[in-house]
Amino acid sequence: MSVLPLLTAFLALQGGAAKSKFSIDVFLQQGKNQVAVKGGESVTGEVTFVVKPVTTNPIQAIELYVGDDLRETDGSTPYEFKLDSLAEEDGPIKLRFKGFTSEGENAEKVFTVNVDNGVSLGADAHVAKGNAYIAESKFDEAITEGRIALKADKDSKGARLLLGRAQFAKGAYDKAQKYAEDVLEVDKKNRDARELLISLNVQRAFSATSKATSDRREVVDTIKKSLMSAAKMRSAIRDEDLEGMKRDATSVEFLDAAIKARRYSLVVDVLEKEIPNQYKRTDLVNRLAFSYLMLSRVQQADALLKNLKKFGEYDAYSFALLAIDQAELGDDTGSDDAIKEAILNSPDSLGVKTAQAYIAIKRDRTKALGDAATSLLRDTEVRSEAFYFAAALANKQNQINKGRSNFEKAIKADAADHDMYIEQGNEAISLALTPNLAAADKDYQFEFAKAMYATALECRPSSGQALAGIGIASLYQKKFDDAVKFTEAATKASPNYPAGFYAFAAALAAKDGELAKTYTAVVNAQTKDPGNDVYRTQRAAIEALRPTLLKNRTNAMLRAEGLDARNLRGRSMPTTDNVFKYFNTTGRTPVISTPSRG
Repeated sequence: MSVLPLLTAFLALQGGAAKSKFSIDVFLQQGKNQVAVKGGESVTGEVTFVVKPVTTNPIQAIELYVGDDLRETDGSTPYEFKLDSLAEEDGPIKLRFKGFTSEGENAEKVFTVNVDNGVSLGADAHVAKGNAYIAESKFDEAITEGRIALKADKDSKGARLLLGRAQFAKGAYDKAQKYAEDVLEVDKKNRDARELLISLNVQRAFSATSKATSDRREVVDTIKKSLMSAAKMRSAIRDEDLEGMKRDATSVEFLDAAIKARRYSLVVDVLEKEIPNQYKRTDLVNRLAFSYLMLSRVQQADALLKNLKKFGEYDAYSFALLAIDQAELGDDTGSDDAIKEAILNSPDSLGVKTAQAYIAIKRDRTKALGDAATSLLRDTEVRSEAFYFAAALANKQNQINKGRSNFEKAIKADAADHDMYIEQGNEAISLALTPNLAAADKDYQFEFAKAMYATALECRPSSGQALAGIGIASLYQKKFDDAVKFTEAATKASPNYPAGFYAFAAALAAKDGELAKTYTAVVNAQTKDPGNDVYRTQRAAIEALRPTLLKNRTNAMLRAEGLDARNLRGRSMPTTDNVFKYFNTTGRTPVISTPSRG
């Protein structure tokens, strides 16, 4: 027998053996571990397979087939394939992985796995499971459950809300918003969807402050738009809660809903007729006195609390209200005595603690404010009021980052926290007044302040504070027409608010000063061109307007003095700095926890 054919056959066998050495191993990624696939495994949601070729030759491609369909090709290491089992029906499916080398070799592995998403359990079961995952901060698992729930019921609102919450937690805000808006398309007043959108808008606002951008006005616009949207939605929810209740002057539940919606005038309307027969109901008297104070109707609050002393009985919250009332009236001794009584009655009362903190701010006593704010933050259940006073303290101590952190916490706790927006607007103006600050930085802070006051106005449309704040910021920007418009609006919205009239007087004075300069320029121009009718008309218009400005600013100043004789009587016409200092300290309006939380 010839040796040559035997040698050829031997080499052919060797070549075939060499080709047969190319193989592939398939693994299932489970967290950080990889488990070899043997077939029969159950898969849920999105799974990842990792293919590891065994060969010395370069890999040209690895392919994944589901049944007979080519689903994916990967030409570079690592060879990973994602399979979305939710695109398949529950039950067994055949997977084939096929590999090719540059030398024309090929190898494959075929497995049957079982898709087991539990769709038959129904949407509610998976929503419940997903919500449990969110509670454990397992957001990817929650998303899987939400997708399964949607497959079980494509109209499931619970599934979309679950997916929205999970995506929000992962920082995928656009996806979260889409899920929330999908729910609102079919259920316009869905509370959970609106709560999610409130959180999204608040988060977007605070994310905007950390973005690096050359257009700072764009940042302010984003913050304003996001926070106003959140505040508007929160206020709407509270209004709806109130509208669903029966109007009942003796119902604490109804009154608290009205107070929460900042409908203080409504509380006054329903309680004023009832109180003369209800002085034994301290809870009702407290709610009326609180509403009077929120409306800057200090004299009425004082008379009411005196009658309570005659015909009823004070509790700790009543004494806290009395302390604020006396502080507003300028009776420091009476205020201190009332706080002592409040502490004796209930030293841990939120109403007592917040009253102490507010009085400390009004008197510009940083140490007392620090003690009160620290006490509030130590409480087991930290409320938005605690963050408000902690922010106010940090702002007084020039701890900018700490102040902003507490501002963020307060707004996340209550997106419609009117007082917090006012405080942050005040802080922005204070920063704008920093010596040697660049003009562009000053303008940014003034615009930010106006954005905060505008958001406060969204929380409380009749807020004299918010309107006056916008006017004061406009004064600093020398936008005198805006300053007059907003400060005048403040006096109409809150006719018992002294800072509104004080700011209005300053705005009118500034406008008059601007007109005086214009008048001088017109007179000089007319002297050079006496026949010009335009100058004659301008001069006549200014001469007609200035006496009205003088009269109005005098009346505004007299009204301010009448409302706060202790601090404003005898003062000369205020500068913008005078107004802001008063607005930010002595002229503040009361901040105290609501009676239901006191």
